[in-house]
Amino acid sequence: MSGKPIKWTKTNYPGVRFWESQTRKHKGRADRCFVIRYKRHGRLISETIGWLSDGESAQNSSNVRGDIVSNIKHGQGHQSMAEKRQLAEAKERASETEAVTLQDAFTAYLETRTLKESTIRDYRRAMRIAFPDWAVRRVIDITRDSVAKRHRKLKDDAAKNFLNKCRQKKRTPTTKEQEAAGSAQSNQAMRFLQSLLNFCAGYYEDAHGGPLIKFNPVQRLSQTRQWYRVPRRQTIIKPYQLPAWFQAVMGLENQMARDYFLVLLLTGCRKSEALTLEISQIDLQAETLAFMDPKNSEPLILPLPKYLLKILKVRIENAGKSKYLFPGRGKDGHLADPYLQIQKVIEVSKIKFTLHDLRRLFITTADGLDLSVFAIKRLVNHSMGSDVTSGYVVSDVERLREPMQKIEDRILILAKVKKKGKVVPIRQNAG
Repeated sequence: MSGKPIKWTKTNYPGVRFWESQTRKHKGRADRCFVIRYKRHGRLISETIGWLSDGESAQNSSNVRGDIVSNIKHGQGHQSMAEKRQLAEAKERASETEAVTLQDAFTAYLETRTLKESTIRDYRRAMRIAFPDWAVRRVIDITRDSVAKRHRKLKDDAAKNFLNKCRQKKRTPTTKEQEAAGSAQSNQAMRFLQSLLNFCAGYYEDAHGGPLIKFNPVQRLSQTRQWYRVPRRQTIIKPYQLPAWFQAVMGLENQMARDYFLVLLLTGCRKSEALTLEISQIDLQAETLAFMDPKNSEPLILPLPKYLLKILKVRIENAGKSKYLFPGRGKDGHLADPYLQIQKVIEVSKIKFTLHDLRRLFITTADGLDLSVFAIKRLVNHSMGSDVTSGYVVSDVERLREPMQKIEDRILILAKVKKKGKVVPIRQNAG
């Protein structure tokens, strides 16, 4: 078709004609392209069927036209050749997506989503620990029943491991501990699976262009209330315990761990946020501290209260060449979870605690001072929620400085560190 008008030739079949190519040959002659014509709702429609060299013929074209005209006449629906080709292509794609395994979907999930390294590690662990035998299973073969059974199995296996560890340590677990064992882990694994299958529903299509997975099988756990109840941890260092705890922390020979604990206590930040804190995130002149990649991915800049500011000045002076405020010898370059130092504080103070207890203590102290809910949420980087008013409240650093100082003052008073303006001096030789 070099711009010249097409020369049509009729066939012995109504509504079927062809034109001959000047460049395309078949068995030494010009190849023929068959086209059909028919009316739909009074409008003449013309569609190409195909080439003689590809196996098409006038009779086959007539048969196709007959099917289309019959469907239109009897109201059985109309599909043009283009629509049929699209459907055939969709069916071919669907047959490919139906073969997608859980591991295939997980690989696509990681390539498509923007996730934190810690989240990726957790997801990889779930695939390795909770679903190793499902990696080669097609996602469409994961049923509601199999999800419920796997959920129970994960809890049972975790509970057995817990009891074995207790026997090795010659410790008798309480009934409450036995009932709770494995609940959080099995729930977490299933929430990961639910997220992955939701991704599959949006990423893969069936033959009709709909989601490959119509109903997420993990919904079974919600519909039948099979999620295990995992009470929110409510442990906290009580006010009367704080002096002994604080004294034990200040007595640590490892001053890096000491300063790490104090940063958690006086900022309310999460343990990973403090571990990865870089010196460049601290502005001593502006007296601010920036968390650039917190859990909710919303950067947070906090004003530094006076006592903590002094601690950080000393820490920075003794940081050496590391970019981290708390450098470490591991591959990440920063301090690892100081488990041994936690145990030393527990041993000296006789107070059991977790690092997250320090965040709870910060929030509880702030609440006890009757500070603005918006200020507290901003200080600990919690979501403002769906409250319309919260969308209009903008808390800048300076507006948070007074609440931050009040919280620090209250904690130091409870710890009997601050009294009538006097503060316990900080040793200068940071470790």
